[in-house]
Amino acid sequence: MDTTSLYIHIPFCSRKCLFCSFVMAAGQEHRREEYVNALIREMKNEAGKKLKSIYFGGGTPSMLDEKHLDTLMDAIRNDFSYQNDIEITIEVNPESINYQKAALLKRNGFNRVSLGVQSMNDRYLKFLGRGHDVSAAQNAFYVLREAGFDNINLDLMYAFPGQTQEELEEDVRAVSLMGSEHLSLYTLTIEPKSRFFAAQMKLDDDEKLAEHYLLISHILNEYGFKQYEVSNFSKPGFESEHNRNYWRGYPYIGLGVGAHGFTGRRRYWNTSRLQDYLDLMAQGKDVIEGYEDLTDDQLIMEKVLFGLRMNEGIPWTLVPPAKAELIQIWIHGGFLSIEKGYLKTTDRGRLLLDELSSRLI
Repeated sequence: MDTTSLYIHIPFCSRKCLFCSFVMAAGQEHRREEYVNALIREMKNEAGKKLKSIYFGGGTPSMLDEKHLDTLMDAIRNDFSYQNDIEITIEVNPESINYQKAALLKRNGFNRVSLGVQSMNDRYLKFLGRGHDVSAAQNAFYVLREAGFDNINLDLMYAFPGQTQEELEEDVRAVSLMGSEHLSLYTLTIEPKSRFFAAQMKLDDDEKLAEHYLLISHILNEYGFKQYEVSNFSKPGFESEHNRNYWRGYPYIGLGVGAHGFTGRRRYWNTSRLQDYLDLMAQGKDVIEGYEDLTDDQLIMEKVLFGLRMNEGIPWTLVPPAKAELIQIWIHGGFLSIEKGYLKTTDRGRLLLDELSSRLI
């Protein structure tokens, strides 16, 4: 039986962070049971498939209470079969986790947690509009450890306006010293629909951001983190299987408001309004808002673009002949390299990967 990955979007949040542009619903906790029931109805369309990874994203999935988590996980186990070494991840915010909730997650089969720390600097946490401070982040991490989680990711954000090299180094070392198995790196970006966008916030120049990125990579390497994707670092053996499924262009199921899915040929996305999603599911109607069927050339190009984000690279045979001359120029320029038949991005190339990707397209 072919295996696939499952993404479930949980939109509920206690507040909207100032940088957030994700599909979320603040102050809507009273809709949780209705939403869980809608998810269960939606997943019936995919029942019978075998899963190799499950990822609960948001929003703040850890805002689901015991009843909702038990009901949802029971439904997943009933409708799908699991690969033996399945990875089951849930995103949590420090303020939404305690020992009881962590133990509940462990009991329900979650074996990986992504903790939204963002920064170990209280001033920047306040700047982002986060609902926790550094102490709460540290406590949440130790609570997860106490509950038995031995695979924890920490989110770290950088590129705050005016952030100094000293502040950044202190931040990276502080998050590294917590001792997680994985670290996901995020550049602060000003996204439409975010409050930062509305405030017309300006970011630092690209040269400074490139210097900070290289500094982060160097420090994380000191603490035993190995980069395996442009923005992801892990201890050996703790790479995110769910995310690698995306980057390798494999199929995945997307359930919930605003969720995206991919069949291997068709990319689809659900309605991004919570009320519309609930109404459509209650009426037994399709919640898919749109889709795109990819051509063979588009599929190959996506594999190239995503593959170059990963340190493992892509087989040279995957490179479209029409792009070979341009790629050879970049190899001579030190942006890409060929190792044992695989095309890989160099450290220099990672700094310009978005620009290189746009030129390939």
